[in-house]
Amino acid sequence: MEETRELEYKEKLFCGIISSNFGKKYVTPLKKLVGNVLNDDGALIYIYNEKKNEPDLKDMKKYFEIDIEKKYENGQLTFVCAEEKFLNDEVLLLDKLLDFYESEIDSYKKKGFEKIIVYTTRDVFYTKNIKGKDLCTLHRRMKKICRQKDIMIVIKYIIDDFHEKDFLSLITLHDLFILEDSSGGNVYTYLELIKTSLINLSMKQRQQEEYERELKRIEKLKTLGELSESMAHDFNNVLTTIVGFSQMCLIKETNKEVKKHLNTIYKTALDGKAMMNKIQDYIKGSYDSQRDIHDLNDLVRGSMEMIDHGVVNLNEKNASSIKLVEELNSTKSIYCNEFEIRQVILNILLNAVDSLETKGVVTIKTYDEGRNSFVEVEDTGIGIEEEILEKIFDPFFTTKGEKGTGLGLNIVRKVLNEHRAEIKVESEVDKGSKFTIVFPSNTKEELYAAEEEENYNTVANILIVDDKYMVAKSIKELLSLLNMNADVETRADNVLERLSEKEYDLVICDYSMPGKNGVEVSKRIKSRYPNKPFILLTGWSEDILDDYDTIDCILNKPCTVEDLAEAIGKALDIIDDNKNKSYNMN
Repeated sequence: MEETRELEYKEKLFCGIISSNFGKKYVTPLKKLVGNVLNDDGALIYIYNEKKNEPDLKDMKKYFEIDIEKKYENGQLTFVCAEEKFLNDEVLLLDKLLDFYESEIDSYKKKGFEKIIVYTTRDVFYTKNIKGKDLCTLHRRMKKICRQKDIMIVIKYIIDDFHEKDFLSLITLHDLFILEDSSGGNVYTYLELIKTSLINLSMKQRQQEEYERELKRIEKLKTLGELSESMAHDFNNVLTTIVGFSQMCLIKETNKEVKKHLNTIYKTALDGKAMMNKIQDYIKGSYDSQRDIHDLNDLVRGSMEMIDHGVVNLNEKNASSIKLVEELNSTKSIYCNEFEIRQVILNILLNAVDSLETKGVVTIKTYDEGRNSFVEVEDTGIGIEEEILEKIFDPFFTTKGEKGTGLGLNIVRKVLNEHRAEIKVESEVDKGSKFTIVFPSNTKEELYAAEEEENYNTVANILIVDDKYMVAKSIKELLSLLNMNADVETRADNVLERLSEKEYDLVICDYSMPGKNGVEVSKRIKSRYPNKPFILLTGWSEDILDDYDTIDCILNKPCTVEDLAEAIGKALDIIDDNKNKSYNMN
C-alpha cells in the first residue's frame, strides 16, 4: 500500500470520509484541515442533518483548538439544519438544497473568501428520506458545483446506515477518501482504497483462521482448567494434613526453636491454601481477596522467618556473610489479605538478598508516621541503574536472565494497588536499594471488632467420613483441640450403620469419595435423621456444588481449628433455626 498522507485544502477536491456509528464525532484529519482553513481566513459551510445534531461552539472550540466563536462572529461559519430547511413532508427538496449550496458559496466568494469547505454527513436521515439513485444524482451535481466554484467538499458516510449497492455507487464519485480507524483516520486515493480493501479482506480471512485456532485453544484451556481443579483438590487434601498436624503441634510444643520452625511450616501451608483458592477462583472466573485485620509487625516477622533458614544455609554453603536486621517499631495493624501482603514482603526481601551476592546487610523496618504505616526494606547490594529503575515494575522485565520471570515486582505493585498502598524505590549503583511501602490508615480497622468466641460444649461426639484416613485423622486431632471427641469412618456405605450404633451430634463428610459422594451421603443421613447437623468437607471450589438443603455448611480444605469451630457453629445454628421454624408452624 502507498504511503498515506495528511488531508490538505485543495480546490475542486470532492472528498469522502468512511466511518460508522462507532466512529468519532470529528475525524482527526478533518480537525487539522478545518483549523488551517479558518485560521487562513477561509470559510466552513456545515450542513447538519437533524435538530439534535446542532453544533456546540464550545465543543468545537475545544476540539479544533481555535477561537471558533470569533470565527463565527467574523462570518466564517455557516450552520444549517437540513431537517428544518430542506425536509418537507419526509421528502428532501434536493433542488432547494443545491440552490442553497450555490448561493451560499457565491456569497462567500463575493466577500473575498478564497478557501471554502462544505461539510455534511450521510446517515440514516438521508437513507430514510431519499432513494439511493437520487442520492447518487445529488452527489454528482454537488461534485459539479465543487469543480465549477473551485471549492472543497467533504462528505462523511456512516456505512452502517447504507445498503452495500448504494454505498458503492457513491464512493466511486470521490477523489480522496479518509478511512477512519482507531488512530483517527488516513487519507487514500481511490486506487489506494481498493488496495487497502483487498488487504483488509485478506486480514479478515487470516483472522477467521486465527479465530478457529483460538476456539481449539479455548477447548484445551477448558480441559486444562478441569485438570487444574482436580489437582487443586488433591493438593488441598495434602495441605489439610499439614495444616492440621502442624497447628496441633504448635499448640502442644514447648521448645521455642521447634515452635518457630513449626510456625513456618504452618504459615507456608496456609499460603499454599491461599494459592489453591486463587487458582480455583481464577478457573471459575472470580477472585475474592479475603481480608482481615493483621498486625504489621507479625506480617513482617512471618516473611522473615520464611527466608531466615535459607539465608543461614546460603552463608554456610557459600561462605557468605549475609545479615538480616529487624527494626520493627510500628504499633499498628493493617486491613489486608495476609497471604498477599506476606508474599509482597517476601518477594522484596528475596530480591534484596539476591542483590548482596556474597556479603552485606538487609534491614527491614516498620514505623508509623501520622495515620500511615511504613515497611522499608533496605540492602547494601549492587544497586539498580537509573535507566533500569523505571522499568523494574514492568511485566516480564528482569535482570536475572533465565532465572527470573519478570513478574515478581509487577505482581507486588498490583497487589499493593488493590490494597490502596504505595511502593517507592530509591537506589544507587554499588551502594544498595531501598523499597518503601506506605499503607494508608484503614477505616475498617477502626470499625473492626473481635467476634465473641462460641462455646460448643453441647457437641460431644462427631463422625468424620473420609476415604483418606490421614486427612480424617488430622481433622480429628484439630477437633480434640476444641475438646470434641471424633471417630473416623473411611467407607461411605457404613455411615448409617455407624449412626445407628452410636449417638453422634454432628457429621463431617468429605465430598469426593469412591462409591457415594458427600452429597449422596448427606441425603441418606437427612432422610433418616433430618435434624442431624451435616458439614461437607471439600477440596473443590464451592461453585461445583448446587444449593443442597441436606448440607448445613461447606468447609473448604485445608482448614484450621478456627475454620472448624466456625463451620460447626454455623451448622448448629441452622439446625436450631429449622427446629424453631418447625415448632412455630406447629
